[in-house]
Amino acid sequence: MQVGDRFAAVGTIVDDDAEAAGEPEVAGEFRGGQQEMPEQRLVLDGSARVGVRVGVLQGGRWVGEGVADEGALEATFTCAESALRAAGLGLAEVRSFAVCVGPGSILGIRVAALAVRAWATLEPRPIFVWESLAAVAQAALAAGQARPFAVALESRLKRWNTLAVAAEGALGAPAELEPEQVAALGLPIVSTAGSAEALFPAVQVVPTPWAGLPTLFATTDLLRAEPKPEALNPAATFATWDGERHRGAV
Repeated sequence: MQVGDRFAAVGTIVDDDAEAAGEPEVAGEFRGGQQEMPEQRLVLDGSARVGVRVGVLQGGRWVGEGVADEGALEATFTCAESALRAAGLGLAEVRSFAVCVGPGSILGIRVAALAVRAWATLEPRPIFVWESLAAVAQAALAAGQARPFAVALESRLKRWNTLAVAAEGALGAPAELEPEQVAALGLPIVSTAGSAEALFPAVQVVPTPWAGLPTLFATTDLLRAEPKPEALNPAATFATWDGERHRGAV
């Protein structure tokens, strides 16, 4: 059975009835203060404004990856199939799942989260989550970024999802801010978005942390167990979803 077929087999919604009926929740182990995921883990990131990344993590490195520039609805399952094929594994051989819960593309995050919840229903496995801003912050810290600083990633309505890192290295809570509010923090800015250069003169534009996730998962508290992942939305205001796909400016 294909990855997409396994998802379709449980329908388009995984609701709480499955868990109330006894859906297993498998916990990971803690080693050295970090959450250890079982080997052969399928990792999904649909939080980017454009594109999807899926990887198979084993032995502290990527052994299979699937990357696409298409939207989450089109690409999530084909990327998962590509990553598993490159790793020489089937979905039943995956021992855990990890998914980025944002902040970022709500549609992409929800598709990825729904996928892992569906797969974990078919093949009971632990699910772990990480946050996009925290991943960029931890990667910057590992690269020697001077503290304090702030991470800023593009959000909706020309706003920026922002997280401040204190002088002692503690990570603050994510918030959605106007560009003026980000600048008013008075902190050096780290971002993966090239568009940040036009707004924040001293910004340091860095690569996405995807390549370094295996190390970050193993050496930081980036991951946490979460059997029912949902999209993280730090916005103070919310728009009513009208069923239309999110699209960039034409």
